[in-house]
Amino acid sequence: MHNNLIYLTDGRGKTDAAEMTDSDWDQLVVDNRNSTRRRLVKCAWCWDDDQITHWMKTYNNAHGKRVVSHQPGEAGDHPYQALESDEHKAYCDRVERVGTEEGYSARREARAADGRTRSDVLLLGTRHVAYEMQHSPFKTGYGATERTRKSLAAKRDAVAWHTDSGIIAGAARVAMLRSNQAQLPQIENPRYQIRILGGFRQIAIWTCTTREGYRCPNGRFSGCGQTHLDTAPTGITLDDFIRQAPAGTLLPVLPLQRRGFWTTAADYQRWTDYNAGKRVLDVDQFESRDRLPQEGYGHSRPASVKNYLPSVPPQRTMRSFASARTCEAGRTPCGQPARLYAAGWRCEEHRPSSH
Repeated sequence: MHNNLIYLTDGRGKTDAAEMTDSDWDQLVVDNRNSTRRRLVKCAWCWDDDQITHWMKTYNNAHGKRVVSHQPGEAGDHPYQALESDEHKAYCDRVERVGTEEGYSARREARAADGRTRSDVLLLGTRHVAYEMQHSPFKTGYGATERTRKSLAAKRDAVAWHTDSGIIAGAARVAMLRSNQAQLPQIENPRYQIRILGGFRQIAIWTCTTREGYRCPNGRFSGCGQTHLDTAPTGITLDDFIRQAPAGTLLPVLPLQRRGFWTTAADYQRWTDYNAGKRVLDVDQFESRDRLPQEGYGHSRPASVKNYLPSVPPQRTMRSFASARTCEAGRTPCGQPARLYAAGWRCEEHRPSSH
């Protein structure tokens, strides 16, 4: 359905026509039969973007599908867009606030020059990054892949997809950040840290020998002597991501692939150098990061990338986010490689006493 977002002048306000009940829709079609004279249904897209009033026709097509369309000679149809929830608006408010505090220009509901796409929040820094928050499943024909392609074609450098739903993140075929689920008061609280749990990774490259202590992907117990690459999750907060991505210190890898992810500029360069001259269609093509560990499989396959932390530039914040692999002891976390105890992540120096 195109033009699903409408304003109803009878007091119902902004409405998603695709979500109306059958009885409400049928009554709307009857009430809006003479649409320009009735002045009941107004295009929400045209009003929100340009404060232009277009009275819309409402009817069912030959296949029984709902149609909301402009009058002849008016603006063309708009793509499907879900109605904003309070949480969606709060996330966008947070992105705009953090971005402007960092010195970037932030534009809400920014429509591209070609009119084919618009972003929840567009942050303008060294790079133009379109932030998109996704709370509901993607609609057929208006999915993340199509919208990302349109944004990149509109000269936006990157699209930062973000969700707090594991189901949506798992179904997306683009690089997508997944955070912990936060309630509305937490999203609105600038002191509450929203942590990225997926879609942000670090890269490790090693030479396959017995000295490296990894399992060989080719099954050679003594190592195959080749150079291998693997990725592993690493930590960052949503606010730090917002601060860094428009500066070009964070970049997307395979943004139009299901296993795409974001990483630091240094790790992005390592990934690019490793794959120079290779035809890489997906992360699965060079390493399967979901393969189950197999004992006796050889030395080089890493069960985890221990003590390897990406070089993330320090941020101008009161407290930096401590990675899940670093010590959290002290008023200012010491940041040394750590293991998990009941009291939290602690290094050897700060580990809990056994006495």
